[in-house]
Order: sequence, then structure tokens, then C-alpha cells
Amino acid sequence: MRIVYILIFSLLISCNNSDEFTTNISSPNNINEISFSISDAGQLYFSATAYSTNFIKESALGFELKRHSLKKNFEIIGTEVSTENTTWNTVWGQKEIVSNEYQELILHLKQKSTEILVDVIARAYDDGVAFRYFFPSQSALKDFVITNELTEFNFNGDYKAWWNFADYDNYEKIYYASPISQIGDSIQFARRPDKEERANMANTPTTIEVSNDLIISIHEADLTDYAGMNLLNTKEGTKLKAHLTPWLNGDLVRASTPFNTPWRTIQIAKTAGDLVESDLILNLNPPCTYEDTSWIETYKYIGIWWELHIGKTAWAEKTQFGKPITRPHGANTRNAKYHIDFAAKHGIPDVLIEGWDKGWDDMEGSWTGYGIFDWETSTDDFDIEEVCAYGKERGVRMMMYHETISDIDHYEPKMDQLYQMCQDLGIKTVKVGYTGDVNYDTKKKTYRQHHHGQYMVRHYKKMVQKAVEYKLQIVNHEPIKFTGEQRTYPNLMAREGVRGQEYNAWSEGNSPEHGLVLPFTRILGGPIDYTPGIFKMLLPDKSWSTAKFRVRTTICKQLAYYLTMYSPIQMAADLPENYEGNKAFEFIKSVPTNWSESKVLNGKIGDYYTVARKERGTENWYLGSITDEHKRTLEIDLSFLTSEKTYQATIYADAKDADWETNPEAVEIFTKEVSSLDTIEIKLASGGGQAIEFKQL
Repeated sequence: MRIVYILIFSLLISCNNSDEFTTNISSPNNINEISFSISDAGQLYFSATAYSTNFIKESALGFELKRHSLKKNFEIIGTEVSTENTTWNTVWGQKEIVSNEYQELILHLKQKSTEILVDVIARAYDDGVAFRYFFPSQSALKDFVITNELTEFNFNGDYKAWWNFADYDNYEKIYYASPISQIGDSIQFARRPDKEERANMANTPTTIEVSNDLIISIHEADLTDYAGMNLLNTKEGTKLKAHLTPWLNGDLVRASTPFNTPWRTIQIAKTAGDLVESDLILNLNPPCTYEDTSWIETYKYIGIWWELHIGKTAWAEKTQFGKPITRPHGANTRNAKYHIDFAAKHGIPDVLIEGWDKGWDDMEGSWTGYGIFDWETSTDDFDIEEVCAYGKERGVRMMMYHETISDIDHYEPKMDQLYQMCQDLGIKTVKVGYTGDVNYDTKKKTYRQHHHGQYMVRHYKKMVQKAVEYKLQIVNHEPIKFTGEQRTYPNLMAREGVRGQEYNAWSEGNSPEHGLVLPFTRILGGPIDYTPGIFKMLLPDKSWSTAKFRVRTTICKQLAYYLTMYSPIQMAADLPENYEGNKAFEFIKSVPTNWSESKVLNGKIGDYYTVARKERGTENWYLGSITDEHKRTLEIDLSFLTSEKTYQATIYADAKDADWETNPEAVEIFTKEVSSLDTIEIKLASGGGQAIEFKQL
């Protein structure tokens, strides 16, 4: 039931004394507060307080436009304050029912010299604060170009931050921990200029520990027609500034009134675990845009994928990235049927098949191309109609893969045709990849846009909207970051945008602590496609390297990832032969992908993390616990279980001698009866984890 109370409405056009207007609001339980003020020069500032701690002091707001400076000379001409206390149901997610309770303040501003009107809309929730700019319809401003967003986050101390280097085209980065003043420091940290990493600049979400009992994260919400925001370390004390990913000509955002910017969000919590449980980002996005969501599914899948990364097979038939290949082509009809048979045997509904279409042989030494794919023509050794028909007989679908090579000029005009093809073949989900430079011309050696700029933000929205028309689900790789838009478009299942599992196959790999940082940073924006479930940790030697490639976890940590690396569509990423006969695979088969409740039981960023989730539609719970390179023993209170009920706990634990480096595949599986009155002791090996299924008896 929707309840809205208008507390204050004042619109006094003739008055410019801001003292007569409301300029601050608090969250429903008076935990968080956001305040605004105007300087003598007419510049707007904000500050933020949580639990009586003023962690963001006066921070400037405003814009530079191509023809106007919207920095100073403003006056407040009116304010509105309202409260809301509602709930809404997710189509899928980490919880079924979301509470949406906040106080809202709208500041109506006018620039005296130009008569330009700008509103600042702020909300205070118990789990954070947020604000956005709104340009109403007006004669003084119609079409405009933003050349600089002046939003600042001016911190009151040099707090500890977890961040990775900003990049206009890629989020697949290592995370660092440092004081705010060292964010993006090229001397202290290993910036890769050849990879377009930006000095003194971080991606969002950036998470910051203010004190032992206050932690916050800076991000954005409802990014649908704007440039992605990075955080620039201004080197002015501990001040971070919004830095938008540009169009190639230097424009940041092209807009026409009326126009909303994304929300600038500050999630606030007392503990890292509370930060994970925040609903702020989702609540700041519009409700679902379509009535029928019955066709949307959450599930697990396997695929012809990991074998490509470890070099067992290849994406192409003859040449790959400009070089001859000698290993076999992975996406052939016989191999596809083998995977379908495995999926049918184990109740897995989808098989991802990468490299099934022609074009891979034509890429010129890198992930670039112009018109080399049509996304319809199978390779000579793959019959897509035969494969899909074979799968249909066995209750298994093909998950379509479109590697666009960021060739948007060709992909967008074909989306109707391609998505109709998917629907005709009985395909439910399309994984769309965006490697390479956007609209790269191999002849001119030029590209025209960035992945994280407004051009591509518009494309990602257009793509998911088009997919709705054909009842298709989307998984994006090399995407724009998630900012909660899965609420509006719940067929948008996951966005990779992370240094994922594949880096273990052909690089120095991901450290044991990497998976302990992602839930408190990248995943705060939305679900990722991390592709967990690797059982063989030592990987084949590479002919081009003397290094030993491996996954730096135990098997049980891979199992726990199905709880800690949240996604509604999870891959069992290893080769089918590595699962056959392994009892640990039973957990992957049984763990759900949709939840009615989620509770973080403990967590310290980069060190350890335990989460319990209740399966939607049942009374069963699942628990995942992981650690970094240090082995740990954790006491877990089971009070989250339903009281006065008994559960059988099936426990997948690191064996006593398990260790990510020396004995990663050692697993102990045992059962015991438990209730909500019990506590259990979880022992985690170095780089290890534990996964538990609680089934109500």
C-alpha cells in the first residue's frame, strides 16, 4: 500500500532568502542526514552525516555546459519535502520483499543571471542518502551539452578506501585498499597506462571505511541516459570529484529538457555486511516497465566456455586473433550434443555455446573488427538448428552467444532479426559480449566511442528493451556497470564487468582475497556473471609461457561462491568431465538461484564473508562462507533458521589438510541435524570456503 505525506510545500518565486526554506532531511529513523547550503557566491553545497558523524563536509554541486556555467549565482526559489513508506516485490533477487521508506527534499533553484531552472532532488533512507539533478522544461534551456559535472565528495578524514583504477572501457581490474588521498596513485599502485587506466581516478562503487562502526560506498543509480561516473582524486586533501566518461569529441552528456541525471548514491552502514544488505540502489530505480514477468527465469547453466579459456579448444576454426591455431574448434555439433547430454542428465536447463558462428577466423590479431560477424551463420562444423532441436528433445536450451566486438553500427540494426531467430530456436537467454573498441574501423584504424559513455549507455538500454519484445533474457559481458536497473528491466539478469574467473586461466590470476572484495564493491551495483564452480585448480601449461596457471581457491570456496558471488543466473563453469563422479557437484546442482531472504552473518572486506540465503518458495536455507589466504575458524549462530523446526544440514567443508596452494581439491561432506538454537563451527582452509544446505525436515 502506498502512503505519501506532503509535509512542506513552499514555492515562493519572489523570495531568494534560503533561510526560509527547508534545506536538510533525515532518514525515517534519524540515522542519516543530508544537508544543503548556498554560498555568498550562489554556489550550492551538500554535506552528509550518519550516526552523528559528519563524514562528508561541504561539497560543491553544479555543472559546466557548453554555453553556460551552472556553478554560481543560484538562489533557492522553493522547496518540497515528502515522505514515503511502501514495499514492493522483486521478480527475482536476494530478497522477495523490499521496503522503500525515505524522506525526500526537492530544492528548486534558479540562476539569477540566466533564468535557468535546476532542481536538486535528495532522499534520505536508513541505509543511505542520494541526490540527483533535474532540468525542467523551460524557455531558458532546451538542448544542452554537459562539459563538466562539478559534484564533489569532500571527506572529513583520510579514510580507508577499496577501489580500482577507472577505465573508460573496462572494469576488469584488481582492487586496492588505501587512504582516500592515494586513490589512483600511479606511484603506489600498478596502473597500466597501456590498458587505458586513468591516473588518480577510480571506478564506482568505491567503498570507504569511515570508522570501525561506519562504512559507506559511493556509486550511482538509474544510469540510463548519461555518461558513467568515475571518481577523480582531486589531490585537494580528501576530496573526490565526479568525472564522466566522454564522447570522443569531449562532450560528456548531450541532453534536452526535461532531463534527469542519475542518482549520486552514498550507501551507509555500520558494518560491511549491512552494506551488502542495502536496497538503496534498487529503490532509486523505476519499477518494472512491463506487466508480464512470468517468462523470466533464474537458473544455472553449463557451456563450451572454460575449455576455450584454458586452451583445450578454440573459438575459431583455423585462425584466432590473427594467428594459426592447431587445437580443435570447440563449438562443433558433436561437442554441443555432449554438453546437452550432460545438462539433461543433471537437470541443467541451458548450455552456453561460444564460437558457434562465423567471424572468429577474421579477427585481426585483437578483439576488433568491422562487419565480420552476422550472428546468424554457423561455422561449417556446427548446425545450430540440429543442436537446438536435439536440446529440445532433452529439455535443454542453447544459450545464445553474440560477440559483437562492440560493432554497434552493425549489431543494433540486426537486433530484431537476431532476437526473432533466438525466439524461433527456443532460446531463453542471450549472452552479449562487447570486447574491443566501440565501432572500430579496421581500415581507418579508428574507433568512435567509449564503453562507459552516454552512447553505449543508451545502447545497453535499447538492447534490453528490444529483448523484452521477444521475451529474451540478457547477460552482458564487457558492459556498463550495474546501477540497479534490473528492477526496471528484470530480464537483464547479470552484467559481468569484473575481473572474473577466466583471468585464472591465462593471467597471473585472481588473488585469494579478490572474492572477498567484490561483494562489498562491484556487486553492490547489481549481480555479476563471475562463472564459479571450477574443480580442477591446476590448469594446462601454456605454450607461450613458463608460468603455472591455476585457480587460487579450494573447491569448497568455489561452492560458496554460489552464495557470495550473487547472481540469478549462475554457471557451472568447469568441464563436464571434471564434475562426473565428484560428490561436491551435488551442491552446485541443488543450490537455488532465487531467494526470499538474505542475511550477512559476518564479513570483513578482503578477509572473510559469510552469507545465508533462504530459497524462494521453500523453508530451505543455504550458507556460503569464504576466507582469504588465511585459514579461519568462525562461530555461526543459526538463529536465522525457522524456530521450532529441525533441519538437515549437508555440509561441504574443506578437508583438514586442504589448502588453496597445496591441496585445493580436498573436500569433506557430512550431514547433521540442527535447529535455530544451535551454533556451528566453520573451519576454512587457506583460500578456502564452506557451503551448507539446510533442508527443513
